[in-house]
Amino acid sequence: MTTENKIDEAPILEVTNLKKHFPIQKGLFKKIVGNVRAVDGVDFKINKGETVSLVGESGCGKTTTARCIMRALDPTSGEIKFKTKNNEIIDLSKLSKDEVRPYRDDIQMIFQDPFSSLNPRMTLFDIVGEPLLVNGMKEKKQREERVSEIMYQVGLRPEYMQRFPHAFSGGQRQRIGIARALSINPSLIVADEPVSALDVSVQAQVLNLMMDLQDQLNLTYLFVSHDLSVVSQISDRVIVMYVGKIVESGTPKQIFESPKHPYTSALLSSVPKADPRLKQERILLKGEVANASDPPSGCSFRTRCPNPTDDCKNGNIEMGLIEVSPGHWVDQCCVNCG
Repeated sequence: MTTENKIDEAPILEVTNLKKHFPIQKGLFKKIVGNVRAVDGVDFKINKGETVSLVGESGCGKTTTARCIMRALDPTSGEIKFKTKNNEIIDLSKLSKDEVRPYRDDIQMIFQDPFSSLNPRMTLFDIVGEPLLVNGMKEKKQREERVSEIMYQVGLRPEYMQRFPHAFSGGQRQRIGIARALSINPSLIVADEPVSALDVSVQAQVLNLMMDLQDQLNLTYLFVSHDLSVVSQISDRVIVMYVGKIVESGTPKQIFESPKHPYTSALLSSVPKADPRLKQERILLKGEVANASDPPSGCSFRTRCPNPTDDCKNGNIEMGLIEVSPGHWVDQCCVNCG
């Protein structure tokens, strides 16, 4: 995919200093004794037609970030500015649950597990048609026509409409999940590990489907994954997270061919090479992952960094991202450690 042909002028999503802290409660009276900083000051933009991927280990904050954008979780602070279909800029973080509801048709989600995300008591027509009904399409015939159209787009036969989820394979169920997300013509789709529960061959089919739909419908994706081999196929930009913070971001070429952060380098070294004849050196990080409820002073990565300096340990280096080449950003504390 080429970003240049797909980007509109204004970003469809702009996240600024997003934080989500979960209180730690103890005792009979649930006294708050601290906070888990699941997301701790995240900034990024997504342009219309782009696919931006959030990557990192489990627990790094990528799914929490996505859930805050969807307003499935209330952010602690920060801004989530979203450009609607009517070109209205709204800050989702400032809206109540009821105030967010009118904008649900603009942002939809594809879930990780195609087996648990579909109601086993609902037919395919009910599952895909429910968002249409909620958003005012009361006529059953209209819904049937729309569901039939969407099913064809995702590669399912319209005559399957009256079947239940148990009659479908994992890949087909994920296609149903994609159809449900597409039914009300969203402009942004948040895909949370959409292929991690599928076999490799089925993963490729679903990824190809998502890319084809993006080209056909001018969709924008926020793609959450821990699988870098998947991310390399679908992304226009990649954002690497570690303990609630962004440590590096750039194009797939920049991230995969010229990583600057030691954490990114370690992640990439874990991706198997397609050619078994190529020598692969695995980078093993020592030390413990920083505790999000009690992060270390200075750089949060210093407990695992192969070359930590005294200034890094003591927090004497200013934290934050710097641009090392056009569009390639890295945590300035670790820019020379990768």
